[in-house]
Amino acid sequence: MKRIRVVLLALGSLLYGAEHSPLLLAQHTNVAVDWKAELAKAKAGIVKDPKSEFWHNQAGVVYDALGDFEDAVKELKIATTLDPSNPTNYYALYALYKRKAMRAEQRQVLLDALERDPNNPVGRFEFACILEEEKHWPDSVREYQVAKRLAASVKGPKYIDPRGNVYEVDGIREEVDAAIDRVDKVKKAEQPQK
Repeated sequence: MKRIRVVLLALGSLLYGAEHSPLLLAQHTNVAVDWKAELAKAKAGIVKDPKSEFWHNQAGVVYDALGDFEDAVKELKIATTLDPSNPTNYYALYALYKRKAMRAEQRQVLLDALERDPNNPVGRFEFACILEEEKHWPDSVREYQVAKRLAASVKGPKYIDPRGNVYEVDGIREEVDAAIDRVDKVKKAEQPQK
């Protein structure tokens, strides 16, 4: 069975909204999705295999698309419990929490994702953004630099994690220098004048 993770295709739009996403993974096309049919498919998959991390992940993504935040979180948490080694479930939760401005939760699941794969440039970039929001300027610059180095080491536009999950990195390559400059300027402006 070919397993396509809707979450990875939708991650960029989950994080930022399709029109603003530097990390948009859905290949810049509009695809009509019958979310109710996708939910029925995910529910059927769960009935057939209640311990399927994949189907719980898919149900979570679909619930989110249908505007059901609580069920989306519930299903994605089940997916992380069923397969705690798969970072994509943590990134999906991160995207939900980020859109709801649930900072403590988003920070924790992002750290959980990075614990599973510390070499993901997308995760590093997002962590740098969190540190920037928290005004941890030196740490933010360091993380942006790590994201830049990791993105530069990726051949082509996609980073593939050890589990085979795919992440678009061109947006990071395009934005990371501006992010570093922005944080450096703020950091310098806050330093006491001699």
